[in-house]
Amino acid sequence: MKISAEMAEMIQRAVAEGRVEKVAPGVSGIAAPKTRGRPRTRPEGETASEARARRAAAKAETLRDRRRFKTTAVPMGAPRIAPADATGTIYPARVLDASAGEPVLKDGSSNAKIGGDVLKGPLRGARIYTLTLEERATCPRSCALWATCYGNAMPHPRRWRHGPALETAIEREIASLCATYPLVLIRLHVLGDFYSFDYLALWTRLLDTHPGLHVFGFTAWAPGTRIGDGIARVRAALGHRFAIRHSGRTGRWGAFTIEAPTARRRVGDAVVCPEQAAAMRGEQGRHCGNCGLCWASDVPIVFVEH
Repeated sequence: MKISAEMAEMIQRAVAEGRVEKVAPGVSGIAAPKTRGRPRTRPEGETASEARARRAAAKAETLRDRRRFKTTAVPMGAPRIAPADATGTIYPARVLDASAGEPVLKDGSSNAKIGGDVLKGPLRGARIYTLTLEERATCPRSCALWATCYGNAMPHPRRWRHGPALETAIEREIASLCATYPLVLIRLHVLGDFYSFDYLALWTRLLDTHPGLHVFGFTAWAPGTRIGDGIARVRAALGHRFAIRHSGRTGRWGAFTIEAPTARRRVGDAVVCPEQAAAMRGEQGRHCGNCGLCWASDVPIVFVEH
């Protein structure tokens, strides 16, 4: 093929600039342009949208179990009993004011049972944080576990004193977390409960303000009470974003306890907590973050007293 002087000059300039390579003697044509950056890795026939989905999936695979401690307790069905006249925690030195200068919402990675990240299901990738209030002081007196609350066996966690300072801190920290992470899941409450209707309204406003916010947990407020009915209404409106279960009952969004360990996976219509069930079988590694039953399903859940 004969080329013009003008084309020859263009080729020489491209070679000089490194945009094409010289071909071996006797080989006709011009070498393909040099590739810049990373080589193309998209499989033959894959569309751009499919490539983006594949890269997103690969990124999701990098999620890991960030728990500081990997061993969870085995429930033995022998709770510690608080004094009959107890109206708050039996560890009063562990109750702090929210103005103490530290976050009230704690990274779930410090809790072996809960975990710091959701590793499966629709909320995969969500960061998990926990909130711990003072047991009994924020709970309805009708709670069936008033004397045997599992907080009786938890001398170390900080409990945050309820009131306006706590609510201000919660609003500030939720805004920061939701600005940092696309999905945030809050465990309400490791200890304690919804202590007022206004406090319940606070969480309703936060969920309305932050679309990536989700909560899960349990309440001793029964349907038929003002707060119990309010919880049911919020859950009906927001669905699994407000996965708060009523304790002491079975049926949809119910949870209850049994007094002794069991090898059964179901008790009536309720599923035995998968984390507890694994621990009772001598297996470690199961935690809320890689289970998701509490927030992904409305099936009742049964726990062994601990």
